[in-house]
Order: sequence, then structure tokens, then C-alpha cells
Amino acid sequence: MGKARIGIEVMRATDGEVLFAHNAEGSFNPASNTKMLTTAAALAFLGSDYRYLTVLAGPEPDTDGVVTGDVVLRGSGDPSLTTTDLAELAHDLSARGVVRIEGDLYADPRFHDPNSPAGAVGVGEGALVLHRNSYQVHVEAGELNHHGHVRVEPRSELFRVVNLTTTVKAKRSRLKIDAHREGDQVVVTVSGKVALGRGEYIDKRRLSDGTLAAAHVLSHALSDFGVTLTGNIKIGPLDVSHLLAVHRSVSLADVCRISNKPSNNFVAESIYRTLGAELHGVPGTLEKGTRAVVEYLTSMGVPRDAYRIVNGSGLTHENRISPHALAQLLRGIYYDPATAPDFLTSLAIAGIDGTIASRFQGTDAVGLVRAKTGTLNGVSALSGYVGDKDDVIVFSIFMEGFRQKRTPDARRLQVRLVQAMLRYLHADTATPATPSTGDGPSEMQGPAEDSESDGESLNLR
Repeated sequence: MGKARIGIEVMRATDGEVLFAHNAEGSFNPASNTKMLTTAAALAFLGSDYRYLTVLAGPEPDTDGVVTGDVVLRGSGDPSLTTTDLAELAHDLSARGVVRIEGDLYADPRFHDPNSPAGAVGVGEGALVLHRNSYQVHVEAGELNHHGHVRVEPRSELFRVVNLTTTVKAKRSRLKIDAHREGDQVVVTVSGKVALGRGEYIDKRRLSDGTLAAAHVLSHALSDFGVTLTGNIKIGPLDVSHLLAVHRSVSLADVCRISNKPSNNFVAESIYRTLGAELHGVPGTLEKGTRAVVEYLTSMGVPRDAYRIVNGSGLTHENRISPHALAQLLRGIYYDPATAPDFLTSLAIAGIDGTIASRFQGTDAVGLVRAKTGTLNGVSALSGYVGDKDDVIVFSIFMEGFRQKRTPDARRLQVRLVQAMLRYLHADTATPATPSTGDGPSEMQGPAEDSESDGESLNLR
């Protein structure tokens, strides 16, 4: 690794004995290892069953199923909200016997304090997030020398497609996709050559704000379920408090898996802001999220001078933490029965899923490592757990200051280090360590095995 700066701490989970340390007290950029701090704090403070709410509010429907007046869609920053979830709102409204809304559909982008009286003034922006504020452009070949097939997901009147493609015989497609706003629409122009027989091309693109998209998708879903909207779609607040339909998100445990396994920055930042909002008032901000995570790390005994955190995803060169501090935190989490099961389940599994699905292929570490990766320009990190059941090692590996082309070398070295830990465990299986008396009851050997919805065991197998 040449002149790269490397920090490592390896410790036994049972008694906290440090087995190896190199620059372990140094301050390093954790990159996406930061997501471990964010999700652990959220699970500890909010609970694994915390849910985001997305609601449709408006006047009470009459006996004929008519809502007379405007209705409003309100969110709470749910990063897992999908078109299916909005369709659920429309379905529930239809199931109540509603057939018509005689008014406009408002989409309120502001956050509302759940502890305030209904209809209280909202604050901030970004409370409605659909498909993580993104959309997809799908392009497929049509008949030779004719236009290709272009569609945008999610389906809604928000998007207008201009198809300038031509289907040709070629080895690859050569496409140009342009998108711009025209009034209340996003015009998506697709031009170029679509290769015949090369399958579907999908381009994922970012929306600056999901509020308008959510409103259009809900309007489409209302029509699908037989509810007529006589008015228009509008963005802004509406002072109405009667709930017509409510969608509760997947659990926070599930949202944390979306953050950690594929290392999704958008979801991690959403969790960070949510944590700040729940502990220190809406709207959630980076500053409030930082305050909440600092409170959590302090409660776990991590010294304040051992880290610096400014966001929840690690997409910055400002975050800092020492390998020793992170390893100590991970060991503390491992023996926290309230947090450990869902936290461990959120991490990628070596050779199986997430960001380390391919890194450990062909090694004996497959299925025996749960970890979080971290990658920035000149930075590579890997921290987590290796072992099986009670015989577990906690590790934190930080590398920085290398040329970007050396990233694959850094990752290979991390794999070799983890394999060395596993060899140590296998050599030591005849005499497993016992917990020291200062670490709680001797029978507490780690999180109990349980079965999660994804079928994964909570131990490290």
C-alpha cells in the first residue's frame, strides 16, 4: 500500500481483549462506516419497529362516498415510500366507500410535529420522498428502423416522454437522455440508437424533490381504484386534520438494512435527519442528527475526542473516528440485546449479499463475516464481526491516503486480514475465551438466535 495510512483494531468480543492494533488510536475517515453509527443510534433511540407515516387528510366523506372539499397528502420523510404504498392509500380510501373527491389534491412537503395538535403549522421541506426522489427511464428496441420503446417509472402525468430513438442492428445502444422541467411536468427526451436484441436499458435519474411526483402517483392510483378527483394537483399546505387514510412504512429495522447492506447514502441521511427530528424536534437537520448520534455514542462510552461526525452517510471527508473507538462501539452493540439483532442483520454478509457479496467469494469466510464497507477517493474501510456464535472477533480496518487505482489492493488486503482473524479463531476453537467478570453475566454470550423476515440467522453463520 506504499505510503497509505492504515489503522486497525482487532478484539475478542467475549472479553474485549485487543488481539492486534496498529495506529488504533489515530483519527481516520470512516467513509460509509459512518452508517453504522447512524443506524445503531436510530435502532437504540427509536426502536426497531419505528414506522414513518404518510397520510391523506380531508373532509369526512358523506353517505354517498363523496368527499366535498380539498384533500392533502402529508409525509414524514419516509425513505422507503413507493408507488405501491401510495396505491395502498388509494385502496384504503376506496374500501371506505369513497367514490369522488370534489376538490383539489394538495401535496404538503413540510414536516408536522406528531406531538402538536392536528393541523398545526408544518416546518421544513422534504417530508414527501418517493422512490428516494428518483425515477427510471426504460428503453427497449422496437421494430428495425422504427422508434424504440420508452417508458418512465413510476407512471404518472408528471413525466412527458419525447421519443427520438431508432432501432438498429448494432452491438450496443448509443443513447442520450435529457430531462428538464416545463411547468409542472418533467420532459424526458430520449434520442439515439437502440440495439436490436440487446435487452432493456434502464437509466436511474434523480428528482430534486419527490413532492410533485408523489401527488401525481397518488392521483393515478385514485383513478385506478375508482375514486374520481375533480380538481387539480397543487403543492402547498392545507389546514385540515381529519384522516382519510394512513400508510405505515416498513419497520426501521428494514430501513436500516436498506441503508447498510447496499450502502445507500440517501437512506442513511434520511435516518440521520429522522433521528434528529424525533429527539430534538422537526424538521430534522444534519445538526440535530449529529446531536442525537453524539448522545448515543456518549451513552455507549465512546469518548467525545475519539470521533467527529457531520453527516449520517459518510459521504464527506470531514467525518473522523479511531479504529479503537469503532471497535469498542461494535463490541458494545454486540452485547446490547435491544439493538444487536437488527443491527447485525442490517450488515452485509461475506460472499452472500450487500457490498461484500463478491469480495470473499472462494474463501472460507463466506457467511462468517458481517461487516460494513466504506469507500471514498483514497479511502477504504471495512469494520464488523467475524466468527460463529460465541467465538466472534470484532474488527475495524481503515485505510487512507492511497491513489484511487489502489482501491482494489486495499480491499484485497482487508480480505486477507479478515481471513487471518478467521484462521486464529479456527485454531483457538478448542479453548474459547470466557467473558471477564466486568462484562456482565457470564451466560451472556451475544445476541440470541432468531429468525428474521429475510431468513437470516442473527449469529454470524
